[in-house]
Amino acid sequence: EFPHYTRPRNFRGHTVPEVLLSGDHGEIAQWRQEQSLQRTRERREDLL
Repeated sequence: EFPHYTRPRNFRGHTVPEVLLSGDHGEIAQWRQEQSLQRTRERREDLL
């Protein structure tokens, strides 16, 4: 699972990462994979 963002680009001090606004599907997929692994590492390291 990775973070999900919607509009607006800035909401209550939280901003959408530039990679998601770039339109580069390869970079977006890589970012999502990295975020997914990071969240798993933080929450359920035993799964890795």
